Amino acid sequence: MDSIYRQIRPFKVSEEIVQQIKSLIKEGKLQPGEALPPERIFAEMLGVGRSSIREAINILETLGFIEIKKRIGVFVRSVSEPIITNPLRQILEEDDSKFYELYEFRKDIELASTYKAARFRTDRDLYRMKKVLEKMEHDCKKLGISVKDDLAFHLGIAQATQNFMRAHILKSVWELSEDYMELGAMKIREEKGGAITIYNQHKRIFLAIQQRDQEAARSRMEEHLSWVEIKWKEFGKKPSDNSGKTRRRVRSTSLLLARLPLSQSDQPQSFYHTQS
Repeated sequence: MDSIYRQIRPFKVSEEIVQQIKSLIKEGKLQPGEALPPERIFAEMLGVGRSSIREAINILETLGFIEIKKRIGVFVRSVSEPIITNPLRQILEEDDSKFYELYEFRKDIELASTYKAARFRTDRDLYRMKKVLEKMEHDCKKLGISVKDDLAFHLGIAQATQNFMRAHILKSVWELSEDYMELGAMKIREEKGGAITIYNQHKRIFLAIQQRDQEAARSRMEEHLSWVEIKWKEFGKKPSDNSGKTRRRVRSTSLLLARLPLSQSDQPQSFYHTQS
């Protein structure tokens, strides 16, 4: 006799870990590009065996939620990456002029995010952004601002909207423009006062978000993005034709920087829970 009922099957430990990670990504507590704890530490945090961690990681990789980088670590993938980046990357490689249309799209996302972040940000969000700004202040006096820190600040704003999709889509847009991002960063580092200008712009945006001034936050973000766009146009929309090696070097460097996880010091408390 056919039945509409299904037998109840207890969840395996690895499946519970998978569900927890997926929930943390959906809730915005795990951000794209962020590293999961090392296997041994992760097993201790969750109170499970390392074999369960390995099985869960393999499942999550298959589902497309994480990326395993040998000898580096396990990182959260942007859930929008396969949808957005693959076909658009090919278009951008064929037609560099489309980069500015991509930048216009990015501005739309960032202006809306900054406006929303000023309203919905939490103390935890402010803590993360402030830590990135402190590192920027230190670095811009010596080495200049890295793409990694720039990305962390902008993703922090997107996360502060409490809409996890904004951070994932923004991360995908950044990865599409990684060649230009790193080239621009290199040129700005060479320009006297360029890094300090970016730091000051970021600080003014942060202060507006901290004060919950939505209009000021959006206005300051628009000033910042417009300034960056002007600089890119001054530098040229792409590396010169005789700089193929430079372009490849820029691409490999930007891939490394843009995909590095946010510092674990940006996590004031753990949001993982042990398996009962």
